Amino acid sequence: MVSIKEIAKYTGASPTTVSNVIHGRTGKVSKEKFQQIQGALEKFNYSEQMAGRILANNGSRIIGFIIQDDLGLEAMEFSNPYIGELTQAIEYYIRKQGYYLIYHRSKSFDESLRVMQSWQMEGVILSGVQPNELVAWHKHLKTPAVFLDAFEDQTSDIKGKIYNVGLDDRAEAKKMTDFLITAGHTEIAFLSRGSSETWQGVDASRRDGVLDALKQHKLSLDKSILGLPVVISEFEAWLDAFISRGFDGKTALFFASDLLASYALSRIQRAGIKIPEDISVVGFDGNILSQVASPKLTTIFQDLSLKADMAITLLFKQMNQDVISENNVLIKGELVERETVKYRQD
Repeated sequence: MVSIKEIAKYTGASPTTVSNVIHGRTGKVSKEKFQQIQGALEKFNYSEQMAGRILANNGSRIIGFIIQDDLGLEAMEFSNPYIGELTQAIEYYIRKQGYYLIYHRSKSFDESLRVMQSWQMEGVILSGVQPNELVAWHKHLKTPAVFLDAFEDQTSDIKGKIYNVGLDDRAEAKKMTDFLITAGHTEIAFLSRGSSETWQGVDASRRDGVLDALKQHKLSLDKSILGLPVVISEFEAWLDAFISRGFDGKTALFFASDLLASYALSRIQRAGIKIPEDISVVGFDGNILSQVASPKLTTIFQDLSLKADMAITLLFKQMNQDVISENNVLIKGELVERETVKYRQD
């Protein structure tokens, strides 16, 4: 691939002028020189030529998808299919609008904001934002934005001022718990990573849905909410200890994601315990792992294509200054029963 210096030599311009054209800083570049450099960039298929061209045309045509995931980055986790499926769906609907996607996982609000600003994004989809960060986002956002699974009701002073597309996680978690109770399970545990006292957003909402169902049916809450190790590599040892304790008397395990449930299925069966005969296991998300697990995983399915479509539709309504009738759009989940829940008769 040719370098900026080689493009400069070919066009008779300075490397600084070539760089300015590539990055859209064309205020002091003559029209003739701009066209000459742009032609060279296209001729030699310079890798940044698209960025230079679009930034020179009053608008980047870039939409960002930023996931705040300090946990995943710290642990170098790249295997969650939920993120992959959602990213592909968002890119598909962005491309249909004639725009381009920049995807970024960040560790913090500050990093996310810097990335959004430095790329001159025309719009942004934000995921993984915790309720206590929403005020800061609302204060600093100057770009059309849609949040995914943000829980603005926990931050009253911005209620109705942000745009969100999500799932009613609390209701869906209650739906799954009600199903397990109907199947004869009275000892149910909900499991997710980290300390349950510090859970926010999705984990907290799903936990509350489980508690809603247990309380409604007047079932014991003892050891019903369990925090797993934060780092996946420590999950197996935790599970081994949990298995050795007979699952603390629980007959059904409700994991906060299909990813966690799939890890559990494998480890439990390796210990010689049968699923669902000896223990029932369910997940949440309905991604590819739930379909290929053995046995196939009972889960709550959320339509990520629909979620992405609604988010991009809402984002472009903002960008086009169209009338928006609903700030908070919730899609419905679906309980998909497969092979991991036993119907108990006792």
